[in-house]
Amino acid sequence: MKKSKGILAAGILGAAAIVVKKKLEAEPVRKHLIPRHWDEQEIKERMQSFTEELATGDEEGIGSFFLGKEGKHFNPLKGQELTFLETHFLSLFKVKGNSDNNLRGLISYRVATAKKEYTYLIKVARLNVGEKLEWYIQKVVQQDRGIKYPNQYLLQLTPIRPHEELCQIETDAGTITMRLFQQDAPKAVKNWRGLAKQGFYDGTPFARVIKDFVIQGGALDGSGNEAESIYGGYFEDEVDEGLYHFDGAVCLGNHGPNTNGNQFYIVERNHVDQEQLYRMNLPLKVRSHYEAVGGIPELDGRYTVFGQVIEGMAVVREIADQVTNEEDAPLNPIRIQKITFKKASQS
Repeated sequence: MKKSKGILAAGILGAAAIVVKKKLEAEPVRKHLIPRHWDEQEIKERMQSFTEELATGDEEGIGSFFLGKEGKHFNPLKGQELTFLETHFLSLFKVKGNSDNNLRGLISYRVATAKKEYTYLIKVARLNVGEKLEWYIQKVVQQDRGIKYPNQYLLQLTPIRPHEELCQIETDAGTITMRLFQQDAPKAVKNWRGLAKQGFYDGTPFARVIKDFVIQGGALDGSGNEAESIYGGYFEDEVDEGLYHFDGAVCLGNHGPNTNGNQFYIVERNHVDQEQLYRMNLPLKVRSHYEAVGGIPELDGRYTVFGQVIEGMAVVREIADQVTNEEDAPLNPIRIQKITFKKASQS
């Protein structure tokens, strides 16, 4: 097998690299350190560069680390379209008797191709080489063979079917049109349809609005009607892995697990918190859509998503732009006039 040339690009050649490796394996460490935010930032930037270098597929171009024989572990990634997901220190140590800020650590590294996500546990060293600080991968302690992404069928991204039932919320600011996902949130959709046809929401305000977060309606805390539903009280969550808090998602508010009534909210965020997004173990297709349209992934798995706005997001944003008090209540709330249902056209 051809030996990796990655070590040549980093500035230590031949026998010198062997000496460095033996020194790293033999040296004692002094104590465990708590990684500082600049340590975490440095390793993040280093691994992002490493990911880009792997994607080029050129062994001589991998200069972020001294790889040595450990480079073989990254062969499945070379030359592929890669997405850097996350890295952080699991442990960090200071070298005994060394004053050059040389560090040793154990890091996790997550990276994805279009079809799989890979996780590595890597032992690394930061070396003071002359006037430069260089990094060396001592050992890949553990790696998986790549977890395949499922063929993720995202209902919120599917085309509208001919004669699909759509819901229209007519407000003082205009009309919001949304899809309902009866197959994956049947109890929530049945409750919404039932209450709407009874006129429950007619004349009620969007009583809580938070710009770049949500607009919320229904019987809010303290009204005494929070539990009202067609089921005679609170009903259970329908948290489905195929429905997500993308921008424009329509969801049920609650007071904790399985306390759904008539409260609802519409997500209003056309961007995403990247740090939160990459902390979550989401399929690449889902993560990519969050990056494209925005949303609140940190709410996934906690609240029932039962619909998606398809027209009228400008109305949602106008409602979210209202002036509010300290409790996020609008000073002049926009109200729901009525809720109606119609069939989608065939065209």
